[in-house]
Amino acid sequence: MCYGLKKALSQEKVEVDTALTVTYAVTTFKSCTYDLCLFDICPPDEKGFELMGAIRSAWPGMKIILMSANDIALYEDPDEVIHKARSNGACHLLCKPFDLKLVQDVVLRTLREDCGDAWFTENFVVGAKRNAERKPWSKMLSFSSSVIRDGAIKRLNFPAESVNLGDDGLELITTCYLEPADIVSFDDDDLGRKEGVVVRSSILDDQRYKVDIQFA
Repeated sequence: MCYGLKKALSQEKVEVDTALTVTYAVTTFKSCTYDLCLFDICPPDEKGFELMGAIRSAWPGMKIILMSANDIALYEDPDEVIHKARSNGACHLLCKPFDLKLVQDVVLRTLREDCGDAWFTENFVVGAKRNAERKPWSKMLSFSSSVIRDGAIKRLNFPAESVNLGDDGLELITTCYLEPADIVSFDDDDLGRKEGVVVRSSILDDQRYKVDIQFA
């Protein structure tokens, strides 16, 4: 998740540092000045709201965007979660799984402050819609992606088998390893010309990967 977010935001010329634990994050904060902090409500070593309180005490002007592990409606008391986030000064609450383009938009708007208070109020809980239902759709096709070969970036084509298709994206089985936030392109008789971003990638066996693509 950290890698995917860093890569997506770096494409928008945002300078990003990452920390996998609260302890490391606090240490990093002491040596650098940041405009924005984006972190999970439930980090691995402490509670997110405790980290938020520490940030507010030491850096009162820092903007904060919270992320939750799932849809806010799945919490036992979603109103309490929203209240805590607001009362601690969060700008937004992002509910995973979220669209990377949505994250880019929220982060850039927050950094630039290019929208009024009404937008922030209306969009405080930014919950990405769950992927639309995908229907079985088996077909051999190809996609292109940028890879590093012989020290240079090249655009190459790779074969794949599509296994599910929806309005928002598709799932592929391929021998090409793709990472979250990688951009792929399709030019297919049925799909037409489309671009998409990798949102998930998992190992099926020694030679194949299952990749979840969200259309741009």
